[in-house]
Amino acid sequence: MQENNQVAGTAEMTAPARYVARFFDWLEAKGRFGMPAFAFLVGVVLSRAFPPLNFFPGLLIAFPLMLVMIDRAKSRGAAFAYGWWTGFGFFSVGLTWIGHSFTQQDAIPAILAPFAITALSAILAIYIGIVFWITYRLRSQGLFRMVVFASAWVMFEFARGTWFTGFPWNLIGTAWANWLPVAQASYYIGAHGLSFITILAAVAFTSLIDGTVGWKRFLAPMLAVVAFSGITMLGQVRLADNETRFHLPISLRLVQANVKQSEKWLSSLIEDHFDKHMRLSRDGDEEGRARGVRLLIWPETAVQSEKFDREGSLHRWRLSKLLDYGSFALVGAPRFTVEDGEVNFYNSLFAINSQADLYARYDKAHLVPFGEYIPFEKTLNQWGINPLTGAQSWASGRGVDTVEIPGIPSFSPLICYEIVFPGAVVSPTKRPEWILNITNDAWFGMTEGPYQHLGQARMRAIEEGLPLVRAASTGVSAVIDPYGRTVQSLGLGKQGLVESPLPQAIELRRLRARCAAC
Repeated sequence: MQENNQVAGTAEMTAPARYVARFFDWLEAKGRFGMPAFAFLVGVVLSRAFPPLNFFPGLLIAFPLMLVMIDRAKSRGAAFAYGWWTGFGFFSVGLTWIGHSFTQQDAIPAILAPFAITALSAILAIYIGIVFWITYRLRSQGLFRMVVFASAWVMFEFARGTWFTGFPWNLIGTAWANWLPVAQASYYIGAHGLSFITILAAVAFTSLIDGTVGWKRFLAPMLAVVAFSGITMLGQVRLADNETRFHLPISLRLVQANVKQSEKWLSSLIEDHFDKHMRLSRDGDEEGRARGVRLLIWPETAVQSEKFDREGSLHRWRLSKLLDYGSFALVGAPRFTVEDGEVNFYNSLFAINSQADLYARYDKAHLVPFGEYIPFEKTLNQWGINPLTGAQSWASGRGVDTVEIPGIPSFSPLICYEIVFPGAVVSPTKRPEWILNITNDAWFGMTEGPYQHLGQARMRAIEEGLPLVRAASTGVSAVIDPYGRTVQSLGLGKQGLVESPLPQAIELRRLRARCAAC
C-alpha cells in the first residue's frame, strides 16, 4: 500500500520534479557514497559563484538542491551529513588557494598543504551541517521552510565570521561583488542582509523541483524574480545617478613592485626590493622625487626592516626624500618592541612626511590563525608547528582606528585579512572618509585567492559608503569609489603604479543606522 502511494505521489508531480525524484532515488540506490558525493558536488558548484568566475547561476542551482537533500534525509544525522559534505565541497574547492602559501615558506613543509586545506574545510563544513540539521529538525513547509533555511545559514555565516577569531571568507552576499547593481543593496542591509535575500531568492526555486503542484509551484520563483529584478534596477539607478566625486588636491600613487613571496625575505635581496619600490615611486622624475603626489602608498611589509620606526632609520630618511613638502608616504613595515625581556613583533603601517617624521602608526590587530600566530603557541611549538610567516607569532595591535594626518581626509587603515570582516572595518565612534587596505597577496600567487580578497574589499567599500584604496604587493592594487566602481587598478602579477585622485565618501544611510536614530 505504501509503495502504491509513493507511485501515485510521483505521478502527480510535474515533469522536472519527477526527474529530480528519480535522480535522487538512483543516488540512494548507489549506497552510502551516492548522496555524500552529490552533496560535495553541490558545494563545488556553489563555490564557483564567487570571484574570479562569478558564476551566479550556481546559487540558483545549489540552494534548491540543498533543500531537496534535506527533504530526502531520513534522519537528523543524515541531514547533518548532507550539509557537512556540501560545506566540505564548498570550502575545499573555494579555499584551494591556501595551499599555495605553503610553497612560499620554510616554516611548515609544503607537503602538509592538502592536509591543512582538508582540516580547515572539514571544520568550516560543520557550520553548514548544522544549518541542514536545524532545517530538518524544525520540519517546516513552504515559504516558512525557506525562511528557516536562509535564516539559519546567515546565522551560522555570522558565527563563522566571529567565533574562534572568525573566518568570514566567501559570505554568500560576496558573490555579487562584481555584479554592482545587486551589490548596492549591501549599503542598506549590510553583508549578512544581502546573504539572506540572496539565499531566500535562490531557495524559492525549490518549488519547481520538490513536487509542489498547481500554480503554487510558480508563486515563490515569480516573487523571487520580481524582487531581485527590483533590487537590480534600483541598484542600476543608484549607480547611474551618482557619479564618482573626488578630492582633487589629494593625488594618490600606489606602488606595486610585484615581489615574489619566495624572494621577499631573502637577506641578499631586501635592499633590492627597497630600491625597486623607490625607483617605481619616482616614475622617471629627473630629480628623483614623487613629484605632485600627495599620498605615496606602499603595500604591506614593503620595507623588510624592523627598525623603520627607529631614530636615524636610513630607509625612512631615503623614502622621505621622495616627498614634496606637505606630502606623506603610507608604508607597510614590521616593527618590534622589547618589554620585560620579551620581544614582540608587529605588522605595521607608518605615515611619514618629507622630513622623515613619523606622523602615525597602525599595528595590525586581526591576525591570521596559523598564518601570523599559532593558538596555544608554546604547546604546538614543541611539536615543531610554527606560523607560516616565521618562527615567532606576530603580536596584535589595539584594533580598528581612524588616522588623521595634516591636510589629508581621515582614513581607516587595514592590513591584509582585516578587510574581510563586515561591520568591523571602521571605528564605530569616529567614521573616516576613506579606507586604506595594504596587503601582500604574493602568498597566494596566481590563484583565486587574490580575486576573492579583492571582491570582499570591494564589498566593504559599498557597505560603508567609503572609497577604498588598496595597495597590494603583487596585485590587484586598485582605487575603488564608494559604490564599488573601480577608478584605477593594476592587475595580478604586474609591476607598476596606480595613480588617481582620492574619491569622496557618501553619507551613511544603512537601514540599521536609520533605526538607531529613531
